[in-house]
Amino acid sequence: MVKWMFKLTLFLTSVLILAISSGCQAGEGTIKASLNNEFSLAIGQTAELQEEQLTIKFDGIQADSRCPRGATCIWQGRVSCVLQVSDGSDLTKIVLSEPGLSDNYGSTIYKKYEITSHVQPYPELGKKISVEDYRVLLTVKKILAGSN
Repeated sequence: MVKWMFKLTLFLTSVLILAISSGCQAGEGTIKASLNNEFSLAIGQTAELQEEQLTIKFDGIQADSRCPRGATCIWQGRVSCVLQVSDGSDLTKIVLSEPGLSDNYGSTIYKKYEITSHVQPYPELGKKISVEDYRVLLTVKKILAGSN
Protein backbone atom coordinates (compact mmCIF):
# COMPACT_ATOMS: atom_id res chain seq x y z
CA MET A 1 0.00 0.00 0.00
CA VAL A 2 2.81 2.43 0.88
CA LYS A 3 4.62 1.57 -2.36
CA TRP A 4 1.46 2.28 -4.37
CA MET A 5 0.96 5.66 -2.59
CA PHE A 6 4.60 6.58 -3.26
CA LYS A 7 4.22 5.80 -6.99
CA LEU A 8 0.97 7.79 -7.16
CA THR A 9 2.58 10.78 -5.40
CA LEU A 10 5.59 10.60 -7.72
CA PHE A 11 3.31 10.44 -10.78
CA LEU A 12 1.17 13.39 -9.66
CA THR A 13 4.27 15.46 -8.85
CA SER A 14 5.68 14.73 -12.31
CA VAL A 15 2.41 15.75 -13.98
CA LEU A 16 2.32 18.98 -11.94
CA ILE A 17 5.91 19.87 -12.85
CA LEU A 18 5.22 19.18 -16.52
CA ALA A 19 2.07 21.31 -16.47
CA ILE A 20 3.86 24.22 -14.81
CA SER A 21 6.86 24.11 -17.14
CA SER A 22 4.74 23.88 -20.30
CA GLY A 23 2.88 27.03 -19.25
CA CYS A 24 6.12 29.01 -19.00
CA GLN A 25 7.18 28.89 -22.63
CA ALA A 26 8.32 32.16 -24.25
CA GLY A 27 5.65 33.99 -26.15
CA GLU A 28 2.75 32.66 -24.13
CA GLY A 29 0.83 34.12 -21.28
CA THR A 30 -0.09 37.50 -19.96
CA ILE A 31 2.04 39.96 -18.04
CA LYS A 32 0.99 42.89 -15.89
CA ALA A 33 2.15 46.33 -17.05
CA SER A 34 1.49 49.92 -16.07
CA LEU A 35 1.40 53.33 -17.68
CA ASN A 36 4.71 55.15 -18.28
CA ASN A 37 6.80 52.03 -17.55
CA GLU A 38 8.56 50.18 -20.36
CA PHE A 39 7.78 46.46 -20.64
CA SER A 40 8.83 43.68 -23.00
CA LEU A 41 6.65 41.22 -24.92
CA ALA A 42 7.57 38.14 -26.92
CA ILE A 43 5.53 37.24 -29.99
CA GLY A 44 2.17 35.88 -28.85
CA GLN A 45 2.42 37.43 -25.40
CA THR A 46 -0.12 39.90 -23.98
CA ALA A 47 0.24 42.74 -21.49
CA GLU A 48 -2.61 43.94 -19.28
CA LEU A 49 -2.70 47.51 -18.02
CA GLN A 50 -5.40 46.81 -15.46
CA GLU A 51 -5.86 50.36 -14.21
CA GLU A 52 -6.74 51.34 -17.78
CA GLN A 53 -8.60 48.15 -18.81
CA LEU A 54 -6.17 48.02 -21.75
CA THR A 55 -4.59 44.92 -23.28
CA ILE A 56 -1.80 44.78 -25.86
CA LYS A 57 -0.75 41.62 -27.66
CA PHE A 58 2.46 41.34 -29.72
CA ASP A 59 1.08 39.64 -32.83
CA GLY A 60 4.34 39.41 -34.76
CA ILE A 61 6.81 41.02 -37.11
CA GLN A 62 5.32 42.25 -40.37
CA ALA A 63 8.69 43.02 -42.00
CA ASP A 64 12.31 43.41 -40.96
CA SER A 65 14.61 44.94 -43.56
CA ARG A 66 16.97 46.75 -41.15
CA CYS A 67 20.56 47.04 -42.34
CA PRO A 68 22.53 44.55 -40.20
CA ARG A 69 25.35 45.74 -37.96
CA GLY A 70 28.64 45.16 -39.74
CA ALA A 71 27.14 45.61 -43.22
CA THR A 72 27.34 48.50 -45.65
CA CYS A 73 23.86 49.31 -46.94
CA ILE A 74 22.47 51.95 -49.27
CA TRP A 75 19.24 52.01 -47.24
CA GLN A 76 18.84 51.87 -43.46
CA GLY A 77 15.78 49.60 -43.69
CA ARG A 78 12.80 49.34 -41.35
CA VAL A 79 11.17 46.96 -38.95
CA SER A 80 7.40 46.78 -38.46
CA CYS A 81 5.63 44.98 -35.66
CA VAL A 82 1.94 44.17 -35.35
CA LEU A 83 0.05 44.73 -32.10
CA GLN A 84 -3.53 43.93 -31.13
CA VAL A 85 -4.82 46.60 -28.77
CA SER A 86 -8.11 46.55 -26.87
CA ASP A 87 -9.69 48.80 -24.27
CA GLY A 88 -12.59 46.39 -23.73
CA SER A 89 -14.86 48.06 -26.27
CA ASP A 90 -13.05 47.00 -29.46
CA LEU A 91 -9.97 45.23 -30.81
CA THR A 92 -7.65 47.17 -33.11
CA LYS A 93 -4.62 45.95 -35.07
CA ILE A 94 -1.80 48.48 -35.11
CA VAL A 95 1.40 48.36 -37.15
CA LEU A 96 4.34 50.26 -35.66
CA SER A 97 7.48 50.91 -37.71
CA GLU A 98 10.92 52.16 -36.82
CA PRO A 99 13.96 52.86 -38.98
CA GLY A 100 17.10 50.77 -38.97
CA LEU A 101 20.53 52.12 -37.97
CA SER A 102 19.01 54.28 -35.22
CA ASP A 103 17.66 54.14 -31.72
CA ASN A 104 14.38 55.74 -32.79
CA TYR A 105 11.21 54.20 -31.45
CA GLY A 106 8.00 53.64 -33.41
CA SER A 107 5.02 55.57 -32.09
CA THR A 108 1.27 55.75 -32.61
CA ILE A 109 -1.85 57.11 -30.95
CA TYR A 110 -4.61 54.72 -29.88
CA LYS A 111 -7.61 56.59 -28.52
CA LYS A 112 -6.29 58.42 -25.45
CA TYR A 113 -2.91 56.63 -25.36
CA GLU A 114 0.47 57.08 -27.02
CA ILE A 115 2.17 53.72 -27.60
CA THR A 116 5.88 53.63 -28.39
CA SER A 117 7.73 50.51 -29.51
CA HIS A 118 11.28 49.33 -30.06
CA VAL A 119 11.94 45.94 -31.66
CA GLN A 120 14.83 43.80 -30.47
CA PRO A 121 17.23 42.22 -31.26
CA TYR A 122 18.95 44.32 -33.88
CA PRO A 123 20.14 42.24 -36.89
CA GLU A 124 23.81 41.36 -37.17
CA LEU A 125 25.68 40.42 -40.34
CA GLY A 126 25.56 36.66 -40.93
CA LYS A 127 23.09 35.94 -38.11
CA LYS A 128 19.43 35.13 -38.65
CA ILE A 129 16.90 36.24 -36.06
CA SER A 130 14.48 33.45 -35.18
CA VAL A 131 10.84 34.26 -34.46
CA GLU A 132 11.28 33.19 -30.83
CA ASP A 133 14.04 35.79 -30.31
CA TYR A 134 11.99 38.85 -31.25
CA ARG A 135 10.86 41.14 -28.43
CA VAL A 136 9.09 44.47 -28.53
CA LEU A 137 9.74 47.05 -25.84
CA LEU A 138 6.59 49.07 -25.26
CA THR A 139 5.66 52.14 -23.26
CA VAL A 140 2.07 53.36 -22.94
CA LYS A 141 1.38 56.94 -21.90
CA LYS A 142 -1.96 58.61 -21.40
CA ILE A 143 -2.46 61.68 -23.53
CA LEU A 144 -3.68 64.67 -21.60
CA ALA A 145 -6.74 66.41 -23.03
CA GLY A 146 -5.78 69.51 -25.03
CA SER A 147 -2.09 68.52 -25.39
CA ASN A 148 -2.20 68.19 -29.19
